[in-house]
Amino acid sequence: MDGTPPGAKELGVHPTEPLPQPDPEPAPPPDRPRRPMPRLQLGRRLRVLAGVDERLLDRVPQERAWYTSLGGVVLGTATIAAISMYFAITQAMGAASWLAVFPVLVWFLFILNVDRWLVSSRLGEGWFRRVPVLLMRVLMAVFFGVIIAEPLVLRIFETAVVQHVADQRTEALAQLSGRLKACNPVPGSTELAAPADCKAMEVFNFDQSPVATLRELATRRTDAAALQKTVDADQAQLRAINDLARRECVGDSGAGLTGQRGVGPNCRRLRAEADAFARTRQINANNVKLAGLRTRISELEVSANTSHAAFEAERETKIEARVAEERSHQGPIGLLERLGALHDLADSSGVLAVGIWAVRIFFILVDCMPILVKFVGGSTTYDRLVSAQLAVAERDLNHDIETEYAEREAVLRKRRAEIDLEILEHKAELNHRLHRAADRLSDRV
Repeated sequence: MDGTPPGAKELGVHPTEPLPQPDPEPAPPPDRPRRPMPRLQLGRRLRVLAGVDERLLDRVPQERAWYTSLGGVVLGTATIAAISMYFAITQAMGAASWLAVFPVLVWFLFILNVDRWLVSSRLGEGWFRRVPVLLMRVLMAVFFGVIIAEPLVLRIFETAVVQHVADQRTEALAQLSGRLKACNPVPGSTELAAPADCKAMEVFNFDQSPVATLRELATRRTDAAALQKTVDADQAQLRAINDLARRECVGDSGAGLTGQRGVGPNCRRLRAEADAFARTRQINANNVKLAGLRTRISELEVSANTSHAAFEAERETKIEARVAEERSHQGPIGLLERLGALHDLADSSGVLAVGIWAVRIFFILVDCMPILVKFVGGSTTYDRLVSAQLAVAERDLNHDIETEYAEREAVLRKRRAEIDLEILEHKAELNHRLHRAADRLSDRV
């Protein structure tokens, strides 16, 4: 291998020679300066979003339109991402605000730079190199596409989503109201007893309760029923004695009767027994007491009905207050509620689920469009020029590094030789001094 970069021979570029520069354009006349057309400026700016080197693209002007379109695709996906972020923030906040401009702008620049990096860097030569890079970038694009698509899908189906959330909230409040009513039944009514799983926060403390009235009413009714039985039995027995005395006085015959007409001893005795029985059993007093009990029962029933009405009114007031408090906590419809409602709608209707997924996949594909366009376009002449220029730059850099390394090695060798020479000179000086000292010592001896 001669180290020639791919595409260099086809373009006539020698690996050791720099790429030929285009001929400079003639200067415009002084009296009529040439101004760039707005369309050309717009195209240049769009190509900047595709990461194009204009000086290198001047060698292949036929590909300007393709890279201009690629830059437009990058700008379009970033704009859609910014709109999606705006919808997501406003849905999370529950209202539009100018504060959303800052995160929207940051998200726009982030997606713009990510897509610019995806389309400006090379995919490599050959399928074995391009496919892994492509898969990695497609996965990134799909990930960002899902994030970008969801707020847009929520915005498109906003009417159904908002209505579903409103219905859910209404149903939750109705369930809360029914739960509070079941946990606070009216005492003495036909309502079922409170469930065993009622929480402390679901049981109210009432200012007035008919429990004491109902307890007294039950006691009075029991006493009245018992007294009524006693009075009925005594009156039945008194009627039997009076009937026997009457029959004795009129001369009826029968068991215990004399059969003699008139007020005789037996007649007077039976009448005395009847009077004694009435006095002993206190039948009249019991009747008066029973009438008093019935009057009190009537009063208690009226009081109980009034207490029931007051209890129910107080219960309804407390339930309405608790429901109003819960409604105030709901606030604006947030992003999580919208996502949950969208999921519920997709589960409830197959046609709606297909529509939701169709819109979601559409926006995901739109976000993946830059890398798909880059891949479908394949390797262009401009890409081969970039590869050749990078290869030349890499070879020149390697050559410069090798030269610098050789120069440093030469300097080190030279410095090492100088150090060795200095050591030898120092040793020679020491030997000379040693011989001189030996000579002086020999002369003294």
